[in-house]
Amino acid sequence: MSGSCSARQRNYPLSVVIPTLGGESLRETIKHLNSGTLVPAEILVCIPEDEAYKLEDLLFPNVTLIKTNCRGQVAQRACGFQLARHPLVLQLDDDILVRDDCLQKMADFIMPYPRASVGPAFYDLATARYRSHLVRASHKKTAFDTLLYWIVNGPRGYQPGQIGISGVNVGIPETPDNWHDLGWLPGGCVLHRREHLILFNFYPFKGKAHAEDLFHSLLLRQRGVRLLRCGSAICDVEFTSSSLRNLRTVAKDYIKYAKRMTIFVRTMRGSVTRLYCFLLLNIVRIAVNHVVARRTNV
Repeated sequence: MSGSCSARQRNYPLSVVIPTLGGESLRETIKHLNSGTLVPAEILVCIPEDEAYKLEDLLFPNVTLIKTNCRGQVAQRACGFQLARHPLVLQLDDDILVRDDCLQKMADFIMPYPRASVGPAFYDLATARYRSHLVRASHKKTAFDTLLYWIVNGPRGYQPGQIGISGVNVGIPETPDNWHDLGWLPGGCVLHRREHLILFNFYPFKGKAHAEDLFHSLLLRQRGVRLLRCGSAICDVEFTSSSLRNLRTVAKDYIKYAKRMTIFVRTMRGSVTRLYCFLLLNIVRIAVNHVVARRTNV
């Protein structure tokens, strides 16, 4: 069975669940949700009790503030999932801006699939360029690319949208638009059927939820849920601001990411050795890309 991103506008009852700490971007995220061709029936904003004072003036007719007794993106989201009332449920980060027809296209796309979750395509808000993790820059293979993807995934090498034997997730290219049976979906925006929601806190760490989308995707696939991408459904994210951090912060985040990924690889029974080799080689890749970018902007 094949799906398509239909231009027809149908009214699907839809819940949105947004975990947050009350950041400034939240209101803009909600405004975009409410200005599209498919307006959510309910938006559940999940915030820890001690942070709820920040959102006392959050006045939208379809928004309900859920004060949680837990802190953490996955735990807060699970609280919202438990309370969602409608057949389709969108998980959304509080800094994601959906374009006007994004929800409509995702809802149309999921309809032919009784057991599926659907993600959109992500674009950088500042540059309007498509973004995805670890996508090969061009069709031309370099020796470095060959080595990198061999470490990530062994003899199978570069497999777009899949999780390699190292546990490392390979991104989804911009084209073609639609992808089926992916190994993972970015957690910033995913549309689910309510009966397939993961209702418990599956993420065993505190702090920033590094790689939570990989843990989540693995659980969904283990339950027989197919992961799809509707490329004409588009979200905008301010990727560039997240890169403006000092070296110490970047290093701390990378170490935390490595620790989380080690647990994930063991969970999926992958190769920790390949993961560590990738982490080292990836530092080289990031440094080279940074130098090239600086030279380009000079």
